[in-house]
Amino acid sequence: MPTYPAPRRALLALALSLGTTATWAAPEMPDVPDVPVSTATTTSNWKISAGPGIYVAPKFPGARDSLIYPIIYQDIDYKGRFFSRGFDFLGIYAVNNDIWQVGADFQFDPTWRKSKDDSRLNGLGDVNMTVRARAFAQAQVSFVTFSADVAQDIAGQGQGLIANGDILFSLPAGKWLFTLGPGLTWTNSKYMQTFFGVTADQSARSGLPTHAVGAGLREWHANGIVSYEISRNWSALGSVTFARLQGDAASSPITERRQQWTGMAAVTYRFR
Repeated sequence: MPTYPAPRRALLALALSLGTTATWAAPEMPDVPDVPVSTATTTSNWKISAGPGIYVAPKFPGARDSLIYPIIYQDIDYKGRFFSRGFDFLGIYAVNNDIWQVGADFQFDPTWRKSKDDSRLNGLGDVNMTVRARAFAQAQVSFVTFSADVAQDIAGQGQGLIANGDILFSLPAGKWLFTLGPGLTWTNSKYMQTFFGVTADQSARSGLPTHAVGAGLREWHANGIVSYEISRNWSALGSVTFARLQGDAASSPITERRQQWTGMAAVTYRFR
């Protein structure tokens, strides 16, 4: 039963968190493939990689247009117990072995919505970025990875609870690692009301029809991730997530397009 080295599993985690978190819930989904690196042993308790990248996401959930953000991708691990990776800026593993990764972290969610971004949003009020507390579990069986996580807004920005479930199929090919798989995202009523609901007051101010929402399936999505080991220290990663809104999110008068794309690319240098 093949297993992938920790750096690859880390990259896989990043791609998923970027695909399903930010704007698509920061976002968030599982473990991203941290581009493969050589298996040379090290006596250090620290593993540190970092580098520049770009992140592309809808301007707001349901938007037609996208924004491009510069990012610094970091992958920091201490003794396989504590980590900081991408938007998951501070985390701890309860279990971390060749099959299971179970733990919790604090996650930055860059999802926002500003009334000035679109005349249709006037009167709906602004939504700010937030920080989430997230619990996750991931299991790798041969070339298949099962991943689930739950992330709650803890900064009081009205972004509620997001839950993701994903299945990933990985194919290593020399210095390349290709990963594909489907997933689902569920959100609670708080999240749905903030981004897709329209109250009577908001309707009067914006001119949009009222739209009642509740907890439920927000989207199904498909992830595509590729990583490449440029050298012993340099790696490259790219990921794309295609999502299709469902239910109350799809029928909301705020939604301009049901199909949503999120992507990222980064080049990292392994310091130790």
